[in-house]
Parts: sequence; C-alpha cells; structure tokens
Amino acid sequence: MRKKLLLIFPLFAAACSGKLPEQEVLKIFSRHSYEEYSPQKISGLLKEKGAAGLAELDRHALVLKARRPVKARPSERNFSSGLLFGERRGGIFILKVFSDSPGAAAGFRDGDRVLALDGEAASPEAVRRLVEGGAFFRLKAERRGAAGPFEAGVPRNDFFFPPSFAFYDRDSRTAFLRLGLFFEGSSKAVLAGLDALYRVGAVNVIFDLRDNPGGVPAEAAEVLRAFAPKAGPVFEVRSRHKGYSALYGAAEKGRFAGMRQAAIVNSGTSKAAEVFARSLKELSGATLVGETMAGSVSLVRAFSLGDGRGLELSVARMFPPSGLDMEGKGAEPDIKAGAPGRVWDDSRETTLLGDQAYAAAAGLFDAGVRR
Repeated sequence: MRKKLLLIFPLFAAACSGKLPEQEVLKIFSRHSYEEYSPQKISGLLKEKGAAGLAELDRHALVLKARRPVKARPSERNFSSGLLFGERRGGIFILKVFSDSPGAAAGFRDGDRVLALDGEAASPEAVRRLVEGGAFFRLKAERRGAAGPFEAGVPRNDFFFPPSFAFYDRDSRTAFLRLGLFFEGSSKAVLAGLDALYRVGAVNVIFDLRDNPGGVPAEAAEVLRAFAPKAGPVFEVRSRHKGYSALYGAAEKGRFAGMRQAAIVNSGTSKAAEVFARSLKELSGATLVGETMAGSVSLVRAFSLGDGRGLELSVARMFPPSGLDMEGKGAEPDIKAGAPGRVWDDSRETTLLGDQAYAAAAGLFDAGVRR
C-alpha cells in the first residue's frame, strides 16, 4: 500500500489590513517588478487604496503575512486500483497499469481488453458503477497474443497515480504523456519515456497538460527542444531585470521533430505549461484540444517587507517563440472539447473513460490505425 503526502509548502497568508512600509514597497518594485512604474504612481496608489492599489499595477500583487510551517498530511480523496480505463474502437481497454498498484499485482497489463466486470459485460456504465462504487471487483480480460481470456480479483486502496506517466496505443502508434507538473528533473524522465515508445514505433504523441500549474521553465524548454524543427528559440522568460531573464533555444533539429503532436489543455493549464502548449503549436504545428487556458504566464515571487509581512508580485513573463503575450488572455484551443473543471484531481480509474477532450485528441491520429 503506497501513501501519498500532499505537501504544504512555506507560504504567507494574506494580510487583512495594516499600513504598508512605503519605502520597502518602492524598493521591491524598483528592483524586481516585471513592469516599471514611477515611484509617484506607486506612492499615490498606496496612500489612496493601500494594498488594493498595488493590484491595479500588477494583478498578481499580494500582501502576505506570517509564514505557515511546512506540513504534510495524507490525502483522503483517493481510492484506486491503479488501473486507467478507456474506450478504443468499440471496446473497453486498460490504457495504463501503474507499477506497484493492486491492478499490477493482479497481473493486468497496458493494452488488455476488458471483457467483463463481476460477470457483467464490459461497458462504460459497468466500469463506472463497479470500479468507482466498491473496494473490490473481478475483472475478465483478453491480451493480444495470449491463448485465451483470464480473470482476477482487483482490490482498491489508497493508491495514487504519479504526476507524470505514459502509455502507448499500438494500433494508432500514439504515445500518451500525462504531464502534471514541470518539476526538477521531469524533462529527463519524460524524454526517456518517450524515447522508449518512439523506439517501439510511436509516430504520434498526445500531451495531457490539463491542471498543470507550470513549474520550472527550464524543464518545459528541455522537452520543447526535442520537438524543435530546426535551431532557434523555443521558450523565453522575459524581464527588465537580467537575473530573471532567460532565452531557451534548440541548437539543432530535435529527435522527435517528425512526430505529429496534440496537447490537451484546460483552464487549469497555466504558466510554463501554458507557454509549453503554445510553443508546441508554433514550433511544430501541434493541435491544441480542450478549453481556453488560464492566461497566467507570469513568474511570481515573494519578498520581505521587513515587518514580518511579504509582498508578492510578477518579476518576469513567459513567452512562446512568436513573442505572443498570453497574460490575462489565455490561448484558445484549435478544437473545443471537454467540460469545465479539474480533471486529474484524484486517481480515478475512469478519468479518461468518456473524456471528450481525450477522444478528440486520439481521433486526430485514428486515420492511421492499422486494421
């Protein structure tokens, strides 16, 4: 049984009231803010409206008070078998079996076709009812190349899907990459996983960036380099302060430049993930599927005001190769699909079952399916 802890990182809680130290505010804006404002304008807004006035300059500006301690608590939301189900060409399949999960221990593998659950013929309704409603079910499946069907019991416990994972559809030769966050070291793992699928025949790739809050820009840029059609810029972090600026480029054509791409996005796709999706579209013609993205591509940092409080504000902004500014106006998808709301909040086995956005993205590559 694997536990997952949700970390609450050191943060400041929003301050309710209190006059701000004007000189400290002016110094922070002068040294760090993405845009330049006259001291007179900042002082005037502080005198007239206090902390609320700063938000008129920078929509991310926020006054913060005492730090919260770092804590960890177990999530109570997840209850999963570690199997991810989906529909493919008229059948119900196991798209992904996660390592060390109850489903893996029961002997199931990626790509197994589901025939029955607790003796009932496989259907989307049967999967939802039996998988989401109980702590145990029996699953009957068949496997490509196997002598015949097999059946096993599958318990459900507090197993959790990892933030990033991949699976492969052999028929359409499509790799699916779920990217939940661009954390330190994630690009290396993502590219290694994609390389393995590329070597077994993947020619298409679907990135699922829904609910990805961004993360480390350099990690997003590293993945983009692998898809660059030629040498040139792939991702930019722009600021009037040199220390916050960075231009990421590809030195040559990327290894995966020839793959057809789609990216699934929603209103929870923001910051580095939002720019990543738009950059893929600009660099190699990736199709964006889903909802309008968040329109939040600023890098935000917190600075001490010297009185126990802090000031959070934008220090830089991220841009795709075209220089398109998406702050405050999220990029639109090429194909509108999917319902509003968070998708990957928990480890539901049925997340992709009946998912319109996933179906639309997968459908882009079904024309090449081998019959």
